[in-house]
Amino acid sequence: MVRLSTIALGLLYGLSNTLGVVADTTTFTDPVIDGAIAVGFPSVNITAILTEAENELGVNGTITNNLPDESYGTPGTTVTARDLEKLQELRKRTSLRGICGAVACLSLKILFPSKTATAGTSNYAAWNNPSFWSATTYMTPTCVFRPTSVEDISLAMRLITFTQTDFNVVGGGHSAIKGWANTEDGVLIILSGLKGVNINVRGWAEVSVGERWGDVFTALDERKLMALGGRMSTVGVPGLVLGGGISYLTNQLGFVADQVKNFEVVLANGWVVNANKDANQDLFQALKGGSSNFGIVSRIDLYTWPCPKGVYSGQLYFSDTKDYPKMFDLVYKYHTVGALSDTSSHLISAFVYVTLPGMSTGMHMGAFTAFRNISASETNPGPGSALQEIVDLNPTTKASSTLKVRPYGQTAIELGAGDVTGLRQDMRDFSVYADAQLYKDIFQIWNTTMIPKHGSKTGFMGTIAFQPITTNAVAAGVARGGNSLGLESNSGTMAIINLTHQWALAGDDASILLTLDDIVLRAIALAKARNLYHPYFYLNYAHKLNNPIGSYGTASVNRLKKASKLYDPCGVFQCRVPGGFKIPGMSSC
Repeated sequence: MVRLSTIALGLLYGLSNTLGVVADTTTFTDPVIDGAIAVGFPSVNITAILTEAENELGVNGTITNNLPDESYGTPGTTVTARDLEKLQELRKRTSLRGICGAVACLSLKILFPSKTATAGTSNYAAWNNPSFWSATTYMTPTCVFRPTSVEDISLAMRLITFTQTDFNVVGGGHSAIKGWANTEDGVLIILSGLKGVNINVRGWAEVSVGERWGDVFTALDERKLMALGGRMSTVGVPGLVLGGGISYLTNQLGFVADQVKNFEVVLANGWVVNANKDANQDLFQALKGGSSNFGIVSRIDLYTWPCPKGVYSGQLYFSDTKDYPKMFDLVYKYHTVGALSDTSSHLISAFVYVTLPGMSTGMHMGAFTAFRNISASETNPGPGSALQEIVDLNPTTKASSTLKVRPYGQTAIELGAGDVTGLRQDMRDFSVYADAQLYKDIFQIWNTTMIPKHGSKTGFMGTIAFQPITTNAVAAGVARGGNSLGLESNSGTMAIINLTHQWALAGDDASILLTLDDIVLRAIALAKARNLYHPYFYLNYAHKLNNPIGSYGTASVNRLKKASKLYDPCGVFQCRVPGGFKIPGMSSC
C-alpha cells in the first residue's frame, strides 16, 4: 500500500517543477481507491511547447527566459515549490498579462488542437456563453479549453502555472455572479467534457465532474440507488459539492459534501492526488465547503444508498394568498418539529411572484417541493406525519399536486424542468434561527418592496425560499468526520433564506440589484434586532459581497489557510483565478 504522504507530496511538487521534460506517468495501487492512482504526467516537453508558442507570437523568451529558479523544501518542511515572485513582479511592471494569456492559449492549442478554442471560432461560441446559466456571467476569455480526461487537466495546469496566466474553471455554470466561473482574459477551463458515472457495487459512485445531477441520478435510478446531490437536475456536480451542497437527503444524512468518499484533484503544478479519510485528510476536509481554492477536482466519489421502493415526492402549488399566514406557521412547525421527528423528509418552501405570457399582471404562488424517503418496510407510502398538514392545507392544491411515489432522481428532474437559462439572474442568501413571525415579516419586506417596484419588468420572476438546516443535518456531517462549514456547534434549527430573481433586460440590472441590497440589509437588521440572526452564508447561494467562507468561523478558516499553503504553496488558485469566494486573510497577490 503506497500513499502520497505530506512529505512525499512536497518532494514531488518540487521535483515536478525542476524537470523541463516531465517523467512518464507513475501509478501506485491503493486499495482504498479502485484501480491505480495517477501520480505524474505524460512525457511532454513543456518548455519546448512554451518556446514554440513564444516564437509563433514573436515574443521569444518572454516567459521561458523569466522562469525563476526552482525552490523546494526538504523532507518534513513546508514546501515552497516554485518561487514565482520574479515572474509576478515582471507582470506588474509590464503588459505581460496579455502576453501570458496568449502564450498559454497558443500552447494549449499546440498540445490540444481539438480541445482549445479561441475567439471567432465555432467551438469558442459553442463552449463559452452556453456553458452558463445566467447572462450576467458572460465574458470573453482569451481561449476556452475543454479537457476530456484528468491527464488533459494536469498538462493544462502545468502550462497555465508556468505562464502565470489568469484562468477560471466552470462545471455546471449555475452561478449568477460575473467572473466567478469565467474570466475576461486568460484561459477558461470548461469541465463538460469529463463524463461518466461508474457505480461501484461496494457502495459508491465515481462521478466525473462534467456531469449534471440529472444524469447522475438517472444512472443511480437504474440500479435502485440514490446519493446526495443537487435538487435540480440542471445543476452541475462540482460547484454544488465544493460549496457544501444541500440535498433532498440532507436532513437525514448531512450536506452533500459529507457523503463524499474521495476527491480526485489536480493541483496547481499538475500533480493528481486523491483526498479522502485516509490520504490527504486535510485537503479532504478543506474541499468539503472550501470551494475551488485548492485545485481542480476532476472526479468525486459519492456514497450510495439503497432506494428499492423509490421516494414519495412532488410539487404543491398554492395560488391563494389567503393560505399564506397558515403556510408560514406550518413551515415553521415543519422546521422545528416535523423535520426532527421524520429525518427522511425534506421541504423546500418557496414563495414566487411571476408574470406569465399573456397575463397583464403577475401572480403570487407558493411553490413547495415535498420529499420523503420511503423505508423498505412501508406498504402504503405517503407524506408522513411531518408533511401531512402542509399537504392537506388546501384541498384544491392537494388535488392538483404532483405528489407520488417515483424513482429518487425524478424529483430533481421534475424541479429542474422549470429552470431557465440565458436570462439575467441574481441569487443571494442569509441565515436566521427558525421563527414563524420572523419568516412572515421578512416575506412582507420582500413582497412590499420588490414586487411593486419590479414585478412588471420584462421577464421578471422573484422567489424567496425558506430552507431548514436541522441539528440532525449538522450532526450527520460531524459523524462523517466533519466539513469546513463551521456549523458543528450549531444549536437549534436554522433556516437559509434564499432570494433568487430573474429578468430579461440588462438595463434593469442596477435598479433590481439596488432593491435586493436594501431588502437583505433590512431583513438581516430585523433578525439581529430579535436575536435571531445566524452568521452563516450558504456559499452556493451567496452574493458576491458576502463572505461565506469567513462565516465558517476562525477555526475553519485557519484550517483552510493551512491546507491552501500546503497544497497550493504559490497561491495559484488564490491569485490567478479571478473571482470566486476566496479564503479570507490569505496574503495578497
